[in-house]
Amino acid sequence: MSAAEKLQNPLLDKRLINSFVDGVASTLQTMANTPVTFGKPFVEPKFAARGEIAGVVGMVSHDWKATLTLSFPKPAILSILENMLGEKFTDITDEVHDAVGELTNMIYGSAKGSLNDMGYNFEMAIPTVIKGQFIMLQHTKSATLVIPFKLTQQNAEFFIEISVS
Repeated sequence: MSAAEKLQNPLLDKRLINSFVDGVASTLQTMANTPVTFGKPFVEPKFAARGEIAGVVGMVSHDWKATLTLSFPKPAILSILENMLGEKFTDITDEVHDAVGELTNMIYGSAKGSLNDMGYNFEMAIPTVIKGQFIMLQHTKSATLVIPFKLTQQNAEFFIEISVS
């Protein structure tokens, strides 16, 4: 039995948190020349996505089923994309929508690689992007781990939320 399987709830595993923190930091630095800092992770009893656009991907392994949500308020994603693509965006367009899907895919892929090295065995999945006015309800009795991030050069935040089924 691997170390990942011994935990009753993977949200309690600091290595899981660090895998996503590292995935966000390396992806945004490499793809968008955007340094980030992360805040203190916290557990939210009732899931509520934050922002105007979110990338969502199912995390499935033999032992765990979870949902990863990468949610962006408008100022954060527009700033990231300006750095990434070299053009100014003022609204959430189809191009922004596509970029959120790609960022979600890259961040999950990065974290998945290190998590699988620890014994989690998560499979690849295709992200879904939600934009506009929305409320995401999670139909699970488990809590959600929230990791807040802040863009170093701006005062804009975005969030990773992980809910285990």
